[in-house]
Amino acid sequence: MLQVQAKKILKPLTTFKIGGPATVYLEIREAEQIAEAFALAEHLQLPTLVLGGGSNLLVSDRGFDGVVLHVALRGLEIVAETAEKALLSVGSGEVWDDVVKFAVERNLWGIENLSRIPGQTGALAVQNVGAYGAEASQVIKSVTAFDRKTNTIVDLAKEECKFAYRTSIFNTTHKARYVILETYLELSKHPKPLLDYPDLRSRFSAKPNVTISEIRKAIIEIRDTKFPFPAESVEGNAGSFFKNSLLTEASYLGLVQKFTEGLPEHLEKLQSIRHRFPERSGIKIPSAFIFEACGLKGFRRGDVMLNPSQPVVVLNVTGTASATEVLALVAEVRAIVKAKTGLHLFAEPELIGFTKQELTAAGFNDLEIERYLGH
Repeated sequence: MLQVQAKKILKPLTTFKIGGPATVYLEIREAEQIAEAFALAEHLQLPTLVLGGGSNLLVSDRGFDGVVLHVALRGLEIVAETAEKALLSVGSGEVWDDVVKFAVERNLWGIENLSRIPGQTGALAVQNVGAYGAEASQVIKSVTAFDRKTNTIVDLAKEECKFAYRTSIFNTTHKARYVILETYLELSKHPKPLLDYPDLRSRFSAKPNVTISEIRKAIIEIRDTKFPFPAESVEGNAGSFFKNSLLTEASYLGLVQKFTEGLPEHLEKLQSIRHRFPERSGIKIPSAFIFEACGLKGFRRGDVMLNPSQPVVVLNVTGTASATEVLALVAEVRAIVKAKTGLHLFAEPELIGFTKQELTAAGFNDLEIERYLGH
């Protein structure tokens, strides 16, 4: 039976340590409770928010005037295997890094480069999570989800998820339709090291036969020097707040021109990174580099700051920052980047409980506002 809580403060449930109350809060521990939870929301005539590990969102200071469904479905097991592959079934409430650890300990290849990424597994398919040359879409076989349109539990094959860079149907065309309950990962029993990224290539260039454990250890060490892990950080954060830019050839040449005119001391590095970060769908320019070139590493306003070591992370430095302060800093640094480079750096986290007026004032464009508000 569902346990209903009213006016539950969301701040401690988010890694940003920011956010006001939810009108109604429900914890989902069994798949069968999903339909009941949405029925209750419909009865109350309130919108819904599906909450996982709370690591990729910023909740407004007013909170969320609706029903929060905290999905806490557990389960992690190998459900099928051959001599070549193993199929993992993972509940949406499982901590993602624990899943990676589980696979690495069993010599199952495919997600080791996604080590030390915060949050729960339910977010994996939603965002098509990626890092160090690996993407969730490379290993996701299918997902089991609750379909709010038909009030049934359905299985969706990888192809139906329409994965692209940091996107899927779950955060674009069918954003409010599905709640992911379980994710199936197809992993390899044979070594398939992905070492194309500079940090990994330099570390292992002289070492043949790199083990999966060595790769995971390296990823953890590299990430910990750059990203404060949200669940363990003294300063609250939501992980990466800004997406990297994927440019066409023409857009890249325009960026080169901007650097030539205004940031010539960084032009050589811009040109050198063109081929350093392989990406199928465009020329990837890391936002961390853009912030560095614009002199924004460690940029601070009050209780909010761009992480000095990895500026795509926005820090709630004191643990007492407000969502309003975060949006103000985001607006300011994006305006500086736009003026100096012509780039609009898109935000990565979900923004919850904000009005169109607030988002517009904070510099979010129509595409982003449509993503957050659905209209």
